[in-house]
Amino acid sequence: MATQITRLLVANRGEIARRIIRTCHELGIETVAVFSGPDRSQPFVDEATYAVSLGATTSAETYLDPAKVLDAARRSGADAVHPGYGFLSENPDFARAVTGAGLVWVGPTPASMSAMALKVEAKRIAAAAGVPLVPGAELAGEPGDADLLREGEQVGYPVLVKASAGGGGKGMRIVRSPGELVEAVAGARREAASSFGDPTVFLERYVERARHVEVQVFGDTHGSVVHLFERECSIQRRHQKVVEESPSPGATPGTLEAMYAAAVSLASAIGYVGAGTVEFLVSGEGDAQEFFFLEMNTRLQVEHPVTEMVTGLDLVAWQLAIAQGEPIPLPQHEIRRSGHAIEVRLYAEDPAHGYLPSTGTLRAWDLDEGATGWLRVDSGFAQGCEVSPYYDPMLAKVIAHDEDRTQAATALAAYLRGLAVVGVTTNQVSLAATLEHPAFLAGDTTTAFLDEHPEVLIAQAPDDVLDRHLLLAAALLLGRPGFRNVGGAPESVRLSYRRGGADVVAVGLASWARGGPDVRVLRSVPEGVDPHAVQDLVGRIDLLVATGVRVERRGEMSDDGFAPYRVELDGVRADADLRHDDDGDAESVTVDEGGWLTTVRVVPLGAGAGHDDGGSGPTTPVPGTVTHVAVEEGATVVAGQALVVLEAMKMEHTIRAESDGVVTALHVSVGQSVDAHTVVATIAAAGEATT
Repeated sequence: MATQITRLLVANRGEIARRIIRTCHELGIETVAVFSGPDRSQPFVDEATYAVSLGATTSAETYLDPAKVLDAARRSGADAVHPGYGFLSENPDFARAVTGAGLVWVGPTPASMSAMALKVEAKRIAAAAGVPLVPGAELAGEPGDADLLREGEQVGYPVLVKASAGGGGKGMRIVRSPGELVEAVAGARREAASSFGDPTVFLERYVERARHVEVQVFGDTHGSVVHLFERECSIQRRHQKVVEESPSPGATPGTLEAMYAAAVSLASAIGYVGAGTVEFLVSGEGDAQEFFFLEMNTRLQVEHPVTEMVTGLDLVAWQLAIAQGEPIPLPQHEIRRSGHAIEVRLYAEDPAHGYLPSTGTLRAWDLDEGATGWLRVDSGFAQGCEVSPYYDPMLAKVIAHDEDRTQAATALAAYLRGLAVVGVTTNQVSLAATLEHPAFLAGDTTTAFLDEHPEVLIAQAPDDVLDRHLLLAAALLLGRPGFRNVGGAPESVRLSYRRGGADVVAVGLASWARGGPDVRVLRSVPEGVDPHAVQDLVGRIDLLVATGVRVERRGEMSDDGFAPYRVELDGVRADADLRHDDDGDAESVTVDEGGWLTTVRVVPLGAGAGHDDGGSGPTTPVPGTVTHVAVEEGATVVAGQALVVLEAMKMEHTIRAESDGVVTALHVSVGQSVDAHTVVATIAAAGEATT
């Protein structure tokens, strides 16, 4: 019997909440947002018809609390719940609670979710349906170290340790030798328990240089199941997808047809209703190509816009129609796709430093979220928003659609290079470098892509562009009010910038002449060099020199804080957009010129520039919560040994000993919230430790 949805609660946050709200409003359905304390000022809260505070900070206290979400539905008068992805989206008990409260659940039946929720059970069901599986082993209970090592040998290395519950790369570790297995299983169990409330993990053969290809399926309450083609999601970091596209550049037509049939068959076997994705691992080429079942995600995927761009369909609208008892909007033979779509995930993270998450305020944010046609941007943020350490570091999904793959990749790379995002470190340059890489353009996009092409992780502006940006930043800082602008002793400013994936401290100096100041920049300060003596060191140190420098503002500041300038270096005139930020605690200049964006920050006298500044001992790289302390005071440790595990922005970070020694003090404990650069332990050399 058909049920009309009039007011829908979105049990999620960020970009997926905005995405669902947008379609609901187009269909005339009122919406209810729920939000945590850190999310109070985020756009999705304002865009909903109603909003209900969940009154706390962390995911566990808010978006993962079924009782609070259901209470918000009751108080707001919602008659339906859409879970989005992540959080409670694949929790069958929550789905039962929603329907038990008399609300419409926009998702599959709890029975279907239960069948696929645990990957171990899902693999049994897939095997019974004749779908090929990757070799693996279940880990019943808590096997001892010897049992783990025996199972690892039987599966064969490399082994993938994988959480049975959940997804998104949480609770996963690649193990290449027996010596790594025990620690990897322990870490995966902790992460799985923290993320999904279930520490169960299993082992699976890690298939090298495979492709990750998934099939989008839809089922309805009338017994019909269709597929909406495939998406390839092989380029991943930490088992989380970074680039997704459709059609797959590497799966053969024969493989694809077989996967479509397998996905529809599996969904039909469990009476699947709503949106779901069946994921496969594709190995080999040509006629020898094989595919293996990985898992089924019983929800809408993060990458669903890729399918929407190539089919022209609104998958959220399909979800809502099916939840109201309507049949699938189109039969299989009428579902078509055209062109090629590519999606990239823009993260607040630093690929050159192990994907270290970045937090802060988005001082400039120029993504075109109202774009239509070839470009689409789905984001949970707006200019001025705070990127907190409590949630996933994804800032936006940027999707391009064009007639062919190369055109889509080229256009998307150009768009990413032109973005001006200021306030956090992002992976935008790395994404652009990936899309422009010859291997990517050739379709050689296996799960090993980032391992085989690490140069894309430290992609940066060409040296001549970066040098020009350094000079421009120094000229602006040295020529502004507050700095001497008459002849005399040179003024100086210490600068920090990125070069080759490293943080470098430079020094800018200026002396004034009739034609404008002469600006000198030491790209890096050699040990023992007096930066004010640079005029005597030309040719002997890494020095940039520009004479007769002029930096002239040419117009009003734009909404994203950039102002147009006319600049002249060594008699060569050009235009650039410059942004100066100074909140009293931090000062920087961002240069947007030559198709590249560079942020140069002022380093206070006596401060360092690296990520590890801040204490004598191993430190936390980002703010987060301590989830595990692996050592005790008095323990003898060796360099590289795990000391503390930190969870931040849905990722686990292991802080390790920097040298051999004895732990003389522990400064953190499990459950403690810590800031970046917090010293976690004091380690003394063995001969220096005292009792």
